[in-house]
Amino acid sequence: MKILITGAAGQIGSGLARLLIEKGHHLHLCDNLRNGYRKNLENVNAPFYEVDIASSDFFSFCGGKYDAIIHLAAITSLPDCESNPLETLRINVSGTANVLEFARKYEVPHVIFASTSAVYENTDVEIFTEDLDINPRLYYSLSKKMAEEVIQSYQENYGLKVTTLRFFNVFGPDGDQTRPNPPLLNFVVRELKKGVAPVLSGDGEQVRDFIWVNDVVSMLELCLEKQPNDVFNVCTGVTVSVNQVATWVAEALGMEHLGLSHKPAQELWSWYPAMFDGEYPLNKEVVAKETTRYSKGSWKKAKDVLNWKPNTDIESLVKKVALQLK
Repeated sequence: MKILITGAAGQIGSGLARLLIEKGHHLHLCDNLRNGYRKNLENVNAPFYEVDIASSDFFSFCGGKYDAIIHLAAITSLPDCESNPLETLRINVSGTANVLEFARKYEVPHVIFASTSAVYENTDVEIFTEDLDINPRLYYSLSKKMAEEVIQSYQENYGLKVTTLRFFNVFGPDGDQTRPNPPLLNFVVRELKKGVAPVLSGDGEQVRDFIWVNDVVSMLELCLEKQPNDVFNVCTGVTVSVNQVATWVAEALGMEHLGLSHKPAQELWSWYPAMFDGEYPLNKEVVAKETTRYSKGSWKKAKDVLNWKPNTDIESLVKKVALQLK
């Protein structure tokens, strides 16, 4: 298959590109390198375009016939999105509309869109399923919901075939360690390698549904094959606390002696002080709620429809990735 991947220089995109090339697919890759890194694509033999998906240049750089588009490009850091709302809407919503219009113009038969479990932000149930009503309010999750609604428009109005995947907490070796709030595992490794105790927000007992990046990639590959015109959670249904993940990382690196430290939950985004300045600061209780929220997904629909199954031995996978980062 000839496939275009947007956001190809990120954690998921780069891993996916390597796998698909190994499987014999012909790839074209694009990324504006705002959050992705060109080094993630070292030794990936495929044309690369440094281009913004929300710009008209996207058509001129990437234009052509494809069998599928895997649309991963987005601003994904929650505080980054909250600090840059217009840029978030431009990339995450307008950019998605541009990709869909590209697919319509060039008659691409299938698009896969990377959404997020964050759309369940204000959904108060024990297990998140795809049929629930969603009502997010933070800019990242809201932008992804808006993008999903744009997709529904293209599905209903134009008959475009789109698979929407709601990724839960993805972990892997290529997560961005340089941003102020990296993915949890990558953050813990970074701090331990500096010889300091990782500072976790809240008491660390909040739980998340973590999913190994390789399982995300396997789901993407399966959707390329079966082309479902539907929405799926990509998760494990296993909840693990932030403290437990950090402890597993420390054990893998032999650095348990450094211990863990904690700060108030509402201080999670303290690296972005401008959000809390002025007459209308961001409500810190919103930050605390996001920090401590419960997250557990169901992958039953993906199993029933696609016969997909994730790895659920999170301890072994976390330690494996930590050693890759050592």
